[in-house]
Amino acid sequence: MLINNNQKFIKISATTISLLVYFTLFFGTAWGQGIPDSTKETNKLWGIGTSITYPLAEIYMIQVSYSPWEFGDILFGAAYQNWENDQGRSHAYTFLLGYRQFVWGGIHTEIELWPAYNPFNSSVDGKTYTGFELWMSFRIGYKFDFKLASNDLFVLAQPSIGFGVVRENPWPDKEKNDKVIFEPQLIVGIRL
Repeated sequence: MLINNNQKFIKISATTISLLVYFTLFFGTAWGQGIPDSTKETNKLWGIGTSITYPLAEIYMIQVSYSPWEFGDILFGAAYQNWENDQGRSHAYTFLLGYRQFVWGGIHTEIELWPAYNPFNSSVDGKTYTGFELWMSFRIGYKFDFKLASNDLFVLAQPSIGFGVVRENPWPDKEKNDKVIFEPQLIVGIRL
């Protein structure tokens, strides 16, 4: 993955990404052991939510969570990415998979993988570049739980960073926009 920073390129290796994932999950799990989680005041193990910030970037997602144990959520869902930049327009049909580890109370870390099939319409040469890609996001945040009309609702406030890991069949000049991106994330949802 290349990052454009004032015409200098920094290479993020697979080893660096693997170490970040390992330390996030290992230390989050180790630190969270035995700490009461104030967000688990419900016996409902499933949740469904959607981002209210992603549509500003023309990304539409539904995230489903399952809580098999007290301090973690397994995440999956779907998204459609229709964003546009100076190189063209994305039409990415996306599956999402992730894990959320609660550290203390509602404080959590999260990792998400977004594998996608993206027929990208290039404005550089007018061609469509079809192919698979993988996006990764690291998040920290806080989960607010509350009841409204006897429903268990939640809001996740999660600032994060995301970056492309791999792209099959890249369009011309794609590497110019390869960079780590700040993703302000606000998800609202309901426990089921």
